[in-house]
Amino acid sequence: MNSSMYGAGAEYALHSLLTLATRPNPVSVRDLATFQKIPERFLAKIFTRLKKAKLVAGSEGIAGGFALARPAGEIRVMEVLAAVDPGRTLFACAEIRSKCALFDAKAPGWATAGTCRIHAFMLDAEKVLQNFLASKTLADLVCEFEHKAPKTFIRETGAWFQKRKDTRTRKPSPRKAAPDLKADPT
Repeated sequence: MNSSMYGAGAEYALHSLLTLATRPNPVSVRDLATFQKIPERFLAKIFTRLKKAKLVAGSEGIAGGFALARPAGEIRVMEVLAAVDPGRTLFACAEIRSKCALFDAKAPGWATAGTCRIHAFMLDAEKVLQNFLASKTLADLVCEFEHKAPKTFIRETGAWFQKRKDTRTRKPSPRKAAPDLKADPT
């Protein structure tokens, strides 16, 4: 079984924010979840974290939803990952260097002095990854997505979200008044 550094929450967040970055109006979590066929309750929890990190802003009401709190070019991918999966690390050192069978009960100082070399190596790699993710913005993702996706898909996506919004905001037509049966026709 493969295990990834960042979980499904990171993927859901980035895909959802990519969608928000391409929409002119707020989008509901329900519509985002339906569009992507992902669990709405889980996505709602993710949006709570994104709002707390001030990456999205919410508006209430039937036409409400979420929009980016800042322009896409000002939201770093690393900010999103830190908001959704705080404290994730590339490597968790278990300090097994002190448990070698040759050491009996006590490891010599040379074996445990300083930072574990494997841990130090992995920390360096993690810094490189974090710097890369901090150098990329949602606008970069939008640019890459729009370069890849056919224009028809982009138009159809816009129409899909607009139709969902229109369905929610359309007011019911007023009922026709019942004929006045007591009125005297003469």
